[in-house]
Amino acid sequence: MNSEKFTIPGQVGDSKLSLVDEGKNINWGIYIWKKANGKPFTDGNNSVLNVPSHRGDMIQIQKLVNEARALGQEDGSYEFYPGMGRISEEEYTEQIDRMKQGLIPNLNDLGAVMAAKKTLEMYGDED
Repeated sequence: MNSEKFTIPGQVGDSKLSLVDEGKNINWGIYIWKKANGKPFTDGNNSVLNVPSHRGDMIQIQKLVNEARALGQEDGSYEFYPGMGRISEEEYTEQIDRMKQGLIPNLNDLGAVMAAKKTLEMYGDED
């Protein structure tokens, strides 16, 4: 955790901001395949070639590499995205609908749920 001092115009006293990179502490997520140009390899429908995994799981990484090669993408690399997971087309549609209604798209997004709770505590409900 890094602590840095920031000053804000008109600030009275000291402020301290702690930056926390949660991604370093999360060991589950997905590996995706990136093409040689750095862009994710997709199937044309924006579905990215990926495999659910734990950080550093060489068996899952090898499955991803083998699939990329089988699809003609030998040049490229894998990249880990901590805390991310796959969703079905149905879940995706539900999340889009929830977002359009002004709701939290994914109730498994703990950060968004906590932020919404904090907002309700600060400003109250619409009613």
